[in-house]
Amino acid sequence: MKTLLTLYCLLAMLPFSSFGQAPIIPIVELKFRGLMGGVQNGKWVAPTRFRDRLKAETEFVLVGRNGVEEGGVTLGKKGEQEDVCQDFTRFEFELEQDHGVAIGSSAKWNPMPRMPKAIDLNNATYKTVIANFLKKKGIARTTSKLTEAFRVDLDGDGVEEVVLAATFYKKGLSSNAAVGDYSLVLVRKAVGKVVTDHLLEGDFILKKVDFGAPAEHHISAIADLNGDGKMEIVLYGSYYEGDFARAYEMRAGKPVMIREFEIGCGV
Repeated sequence: MKTLLTLYCLLAMLPFSSFGQAPIIPIVELKFRGLMGGVQNGKWVAPTRFRDRLKAETEFVLVGRNGVEEGGVTLGKKGEQEDVCQDFTRFEFELEQDHGVAIGSSAKWNPMPRMPKAIDLNNATYKTVIANFLKKKGIARTTSKLTEAFRVDLDGDGVEEVVLAATFYKKGLSSNAAVGDYSLVLVRKAVGKVVTDHLLEGDFILKKVDFGAPAEHHISAIADLNGDGKMEIVLYGSYYEGDFARAYEMRAGKPVMIREFEIGCGV
């Protein structure tokens, strides 16, 4: 009986796996240091399913917009449960990096099978793409301002997609917003000669907001998060007294939000 009890206790202490299962690889978004979720045998795992079994310290590989960071292995310390955001698990890193993801170092795949190529933020063609998209959303007059822009083959079909983020708030992000303010992230996908714009996230201010929660959206990372050879897009965003992060994967040529990889913290 004592032997069985000892074995049971040892199994209960295993952080990520059980008999016949691979370990769960944790993934943390680095802007807000939140545990987005994990990957087990290529499948997405919601953070609530394994966060309580995480060790106090975990070794991670750092992946930014330009690939695996130099010297890219670091320790992340699991934070205490927060009063305001009890479903949010925060990690502490000795880093200044404000974008990208930290992937558990036991991951066996290449997180950057294809390198994103930065696009000049003054590129007239893509500023026009943003302006035309805004017109479709009812904003005809505003400033077209790219904040991040990349070209990369997301799904490995040999054709590069374009990922664009654009934000313009006349008085900066606050609880107020003026007509013509906006923030968005979209993916341009080409199939033959047909190019389609897919909106990932967007706030479009058509009426003055005196007190609300307009958000701004940014690209945190573009990387293969689950080892399937396709590259996911990780976004982070902020609004009045709150933050969030989400991930998207390509399915049948379209970006789809991964429900297990959506986190937020706000009052």
